[in-house]
Amino acid sequence: MNNIKNESIQLMTSSVANRRMKDCHKRDRLEQDLRKMILNNELDCINPISTEMELGKTYGLSRNTVRKALQTLTDEGLLYKRHGRGTFIIPPETRSPERVLLNKILVFLPDYNGNAAELASYDRRLLSGISDYAFLNRGKLELRPDGDSAGRLLDQYRNLKFDGIIWERPAQKYNSVIEKLHCHNVPQVTISRTIGNVPSLFFDYKTGIQDVLHFLHSIGHRQIVFIDLPNPAPIFMDRRKVFEEELRKTGITDTKRFVYTMTFKDKNTGGINQVFSEHPDVTALFCCVPLIKEIWGRLQQRKCRIPEELSLITLGENQEYLNDDSIGSLCEPRSKIGWRAAELIRLQKSRRCIAGEPEFLAGELIIRKSCRSPLHFFSNNIAAAY
Repeated sequence: MNNIKNESIQLMTSSVANRRMKDCHKRDRLEQDLRKMILNNELDCINPISTEMELGKTYGLSRNTVRKALQTLTDEGLLYKRHGRGTFIIPPETRSPERVLLNKILVFLPDYNGNAAELASYDRRLLSGISDYAFLNRGKLELRPDGDSAGRLLDQYRNLKFDGIIWERPAQKYNSVIEKLHCHNVPQVTISRTIGNVPSLFFDYKTGIQDVLHFLHSIGHRQIVFIDLPNPAPIFMDRRKVFEEELRKTGITDTKRFVYTMTFKDKNTGGINQVFSEHPDVTALFCCVPLIKEIWGRLQQRKCRIPEELSLITLGENQEYLNDDSIGSLCEPRSKIGWRAAELIRLQKSRRCIAGEPEFLAGELIIRKSCRSPLHFFSNNIAAAY
């Protein structure tokens, strides 16, 4: 008799559990359908949406369950209720970003092969900022290799597969894809590239280079050389231009003599030797961090003492290139850029009215053991004291 009762209780429990599971699936579908129609502007904001009774009949749910689903969308800042009038959609331009939650942010990195374990620390720091912001707003990121078409991405966006896209240094061939998605109001942010009116983020290299030269000049350096990669991209050309402009302020007229470009192959052709040949009195080097391994090797071959004979600061900091933590660096705010990029995606999701002007984020100049005043500066100061 007890066995029959136990079996009966188990059947009833199982039946209730199955019914609740089905209700959960139906409620999720109701929320997803409404969310999709709201975000794709398929419903107007003037008239109320279907009543709780109508939605319950359509989805096979009780009014109480429908009410819970509508409350979820209300908590997300998509709906509001007017007493005696019904439930209405909040217009996109008045939605509060504090109440808008993130689902998923797509991130496209150049040359990403699908293996996150092989990412450079330069990219990992960016992703950590994106991930931290997304996590705090109940979202996540998805890292993808390049290759998706505008049509496919637009279809995925309209089906709520993601909230927006962050493009890190996108290649020129993706400009048309980015511009087309922008025309359809897909939230996007580009990093280190400007494409139309899409919000973009940059490292404030101008202020950073000014800080580097101001510091070196303040401790007595006058012969300062900048070694950069020969990249024709605007961001590379601009930073070399900034360096020259700052040198010009110190009274140097032939500023181009102090700017060099060097490839990785130059380690076999003596590129660094040319610098010393043309600038025998050089006291400080400011170099792009991907070149530091070759430059450091050449300096060791020349038995050049750092910092006694030469001060050294790198533009950027990357452990793949730099194993010596005693070298001063002008560090890009990669994590901060990632955080801000994710924040801009969320703001666009709520308002879609972010200005398209580039936004510059300040880096940090870290002075380490590789910098000191030149020897002649010490000698002159000692002589002046007597």
